[in-house]
Amino acid sequence: MKRTLACLTLWMALATAWAQVQTGLTVDYTFKGELAGQGTRVDGVCYVSPSLLRRLGWTVDIDNGLMTVVAEGRTFQLEPKVVEGIRYYPLDQALRYLGAVSEWDEAKHTLKVTGQVRNVEQTATGVRIDSTLTVRPRAFRMSGPDKLVIDVAGATLEPKLLTALPKGWRIYQYNPKTVRFVIESPLMAKQTIPDLAESRTTEMALVSVGAVGQPVQALASVGTPQKGIETKDSVTVVVPIKGALVQRPSAVFLDPTTVQIAVPGSAAEQTGELPVDKGQNVTGLAVDDDKAGTSTVTVKLEKAMAFQLSTNQAGVSITFSRPRSAGGLAGKVIVVDAGHGGKDDGATHYGVREKIMTLAMAKTVATALSQAGASVIMTRSDDTFIPLGERPGLANRSHADMFISCHFNSNSVDDSRSGTIIFYHKDDSMDMLLAECIRNEVAKFSELPDLGSWSDGRIYSSGFAVLRGAQMPAVLMELGFLNHSHDRARIQEQAYRDAIAKAVVRGVKEFLGDGKKD
Repeated sequence: MKRTLACLTLWMALATAWAQVQTGLTVDYTFKGELAGQGTRVDGVCYVSPSLLRRLGWTVDIDNGLMTVVAEGRTFQLEPKVVEGIRYYPLDQALRYLGAVSEWDEAKHTLKVTGQVRNVEQTATGVRIDSTLTVRPRAFRMSGPDKLVIDVAGATLEPKLLTALPKGWRIYQYNPKTVRFVIESPLMAKQTIPDLAESRTTEMALVSVGAVGQPVQALASVGTPQKGIETKDSVTVVVPIKGALVQRPSAVFLDPTTVQIAVPGSAAEQTGELPVDKGQNVTGLAVDDDKAGTSTVTVKLEKAMAFQLSTNQAGVSITFSRPRSAGGLAGKVIVVDAGHGGKDDGATHYGVREKIMTLAMAKTVATALSQAGASVIMTRSDDTFIPLGERPGLANRSHADMFISCHFNSNSVDDSRSGTIIFYHKDDSMDMLLAECIRNEVAKFSELPDLGSWSDGRIYSSGFAVLRGAQMPAVLMELGFLNHSHDRARIQEQAYRDAIAKAVVRGVKEFLGDGKKD
């Protein structure tokens, strides 16, 4: 009897193991359809052969079992798993790294894979749609009423995109593998329909957004600027704004004592010179409109001052201040970018959201740079979603001297990686120098491992969008791993943010050739 029970137990264990390990599977990959190949599914994870990965359009290279993959503009490595003497590689891990959406169909023994549409934004000339994987877009017109339709085959929709779209725009899941984007407007009857290439980024010029020389429609109204609290060495000017902004406002020096704020896609409620109360800093305020739909506010100062500009739902706030120590930063304009925001949480681990931590870090860095004499513009100063292209776009319109983006890292395995990385764009020599100057100082103050300064080409073949679009020296700082317990605890400390801010100021001064350090 005992022998019979033992045999039965062994048979059940073998049956369970056989159920967990099945060779041969199918990948239903984006718009490319079903691709059958050698693979196995072990404990709910899909492992596949190198040949199947190549059929997906990926480039793979194997050295001593370790696979280097180039896929969707990214480069990463996969470690093998040997099953019944055959070496397989974890497809699920690769897809998570790429931001793909996958679902296992047990009945068909098929892994269904789609890209995720994560960003839809209005550009200066039209619309841009971003997906995590290459998709197949097709544009066409429909009538009754007139509308433009772009079907994005091979994709699923990030649910948060259902909010914050311009009036008349909508996006939804048309079928399980197609996202449909629609603009409903009488102008769409005149819309040119181009052939759209298979890509992760779909851009299309629209007849309603400047494609035929028309100005951008004014969506916002600019109220009368007000001078706020004023001291001997500082003053704040607040510009009320009502309505939706087409682009974030920017600010530039016209001369050392004149600063102009530009609000694209707006109309001013009042124009001309405004009366100004006698004070110690602001001597003049003026509001103007141009024919292209941009309102400007010009601020005249008694003496040269640095400024810090921020935008929230109420409008624009610009604070002028005298530098505490002029150093090499006096007269420089630096854009500080808080990564993610609004509908884009970024990485989230154990209740800590990247978008919250980047904002706290960016505010601390901005304050330190201002106190050191720089003029600072923040891409966001609250929990607002800012499209990727608009972040460097704001820096370009402001003729900024530098662009610094704050982020926090994460990977697929908790507590496996710790430290800071400072990214620069491709092989740009000035970006590289700025990154190295900041990295050298961050390494001294962060109390986290120094992972170095990296080219963003190691991550994406085209680099990071916020660095690629910047027309001035620019860096993206990954200031620790949110899914590493030690890093996560450190990231949440104000003392850490203060240390990083001090390091950034010292690094920027070094980049500018100023040997004096705080």
